Amino acid sequence: MTGLEFIMAARAFPGERLRLPAATLEIGRRIVNRELVGVAGANDAFTPGERVYAHSAVSGHGAGFIEHVWTHEGVEVARHYMPIGDDRRWQTWSHHKLEVGAYTVELYGPDGGRMAVRNFFVGSVAGR
Repeated sequence: MTGLEFIMAARAFPGERLRLPAATLEIGRRIVNRELVGVAGANDAFTPGERVYAHSAVSGHGAGFIEHVWTHEGVEVARHYMPIGDDRRWQTWSHHKLEVGAYTVELYGPDGGRMAVRNFFVGSVAGR
């Protein structure tokens, strides 16, 4: 995906109203038409080797970059910077291939403040 394709995919639809500052972060199994499919529930376990997506929807936080920071067992394993604008609602996502253990994904805003966090567990195939 080129940078321009990424930015166009992240933008909201023309004419969508600007909302008060808001941010969501969800974890799931696929992205279809810019939406997360297979949203993980509180007790869902993922399997090793599975690719999982962190999906964010952000509005009203100003232009800049948001970050998805992935940690596995307390160690940072990935950091994704994604551009957002100061208009409309922006959707964007990152993904990671999983190993057994506890994961945390944090969403940071353009000002560097943490806006959301999600925790999940990856179980072994035998232990499922």
